[in-house]
Amino acid sequence: MRTWLEGGDVVAYTAGSHRLLHGGDLVFDDDRVVFIGRAYHGASDRHIDVGGKLVIPGLVNLHCHADTEAGGRLIADVGRRDFFQAGFLNYFAAPRGQTALGARGDRTRGARFALVELLKSGCTTVLPIGGVDASMVETIGALGIRAYLSPAFKSGSYVLEDDGALVYDWDEDAGRQGLERAKEFIRTYGGAHGDRLRGMLYPYQVDTCSAELLRATRQAADELGVGIEIHAGQNLLEFHEILRRHRKTPVEFLEDVGLLGPDAILGHCMISTAHHLAALPAGRDLEILARTHTTVAHCPLVFARRGNALESFHRFRAAGVNVGLGTDTYPRDLVSEMRWASLLCKVVDHDFTVATAGDVLNAATLAGARALRRDDLGRLCPGSKADLVVVNLKKIRIGPYRDPIKALVNCATTDDVEQVFVDGRAVVEHGRVVGVDEAQLLAEAQEESERLWRTVPEWHWEKLGADALSPPTLAPLTEDLGA
Repeated sequence: MRTWLEGGDVVAYTAGSHRLLHGGDLVFDDDRVVFIGRAYHGASDRHIDVGGKLVIPGLVNLHCHADTEAGGRLIADVGRRDFFQAGFLNYFAAPRGQTALGARGDRTRGARFALVELLKSGCTTVLPIGGVDASMVETIGALGIRAYLSPAFKSGSYVLEDDGALVYDWDEDAGRQGLERAKEFIRTYGGAHGDRLRGMLYPYQVDTCSAELLRATRQAADELGVGIEIHAGQNLLEFHEILRRHRKTPVEFLEDVGLLGPDAILGHCMISTAHHLAALPAGRDLEILARTHTTVAHCPLVFARRGNALESFHRFRAAGVNVGLGTDTYPRDLVSEMRWASLLCKVVDHDFTVATAGDVLNAATLAGARALRRDDLGRLCPGSKADLVVVNLKKIRIGPYRDPIKALVNCATTDDVEQVFVDGRAVVEHGRVVGVDEAQLLAEAQEESERLWRTVPEWHWEKLGADALSPPTLAPLTEDLGA
């Protein structure tokens, strides 16, 4: 079916970069863009007036977790001091024999909630990391999103001793079995839903995977022809653990085991030899990343909440590192994540000329596609996939603007996304995901999260409840006021 979008400000791709066509037309036939120009005079089966609105490529989210984020919502403004700025360890580690909150969620409910949220923010391609099973394959098919998928695996787990000390519990057999499950998942589901689902291997964290497991992962990725993503450089504890264990930085260690390359993505890479907290002389992490053409998935907001920032988005890119964007936890709003990437970099570098609106748009589109080795994603041009987003910038909050890209990055949010197409199929209309009762979905997510919060004393090493672990911001009002 041929669809004609008329009169929008279209972000078109030509000669290696994005260009802006003001008041132009875009036409796609089934799943491919066929025309971008001033005036379309051909036939169409569907005509959509997008006059005065911005049409951008579908956003590529290189790093997200598909659940309700009940754990992440427990650590706003709080957390253990001895974890330094790490957040997830506060709900991802439990005493031996206990299951931490991070592993207790209902995967089906969590995935559906997260994927709907991602679509609403214009993410047409996503890389969900963690608890993945066949139910997510069904959800992806129903919602129409594009995803790179397989269950994550690891050979070690974070465990808390009776006194709360963090240690690693190793099980090499579990790691090998997890890799085999991931390989079988990719063989079974890779190419599903009209090739919207493709495989990706996810060894979970650099500090919970042995060298042997990572070498086996590289071999499996080469055999299957898929990419790899791993959490690395997440926090100071991990950085120094790998230094202690292997006498190498996480980046040096991953190069040593052969994991790095054009098909490899490092989630976060926050603490590297480029960061002042590492305090490590003779740093060469950025040189290694650039030389191996490894991608970094930058998720600025989740680290800003912990008082930290990449040092820096501009510095990595200037060194030749491919930097894409992700949302990690919540909110899953890649539109506002572009703003966070831009503003935090300006603050860190004390330079308002870096991390421009164009730079972060490229990170959310072209850099993400480059990481996936896809020249048909992250851009709009004849032959590209019909993955695109219509954004309404005519809002009081956004106000008057001269440059729609600067308006998008500096003012817009997921609420301004009106339509989303994946493979030419409308998956978001009038800001709502097609076929989803969003009120019911939100109620289910709230119910699931409250169930998880009630379990906190079951796994917390001090048996604290949710209110003790994460005190309410305001004290409750217990008496009537006034007459």
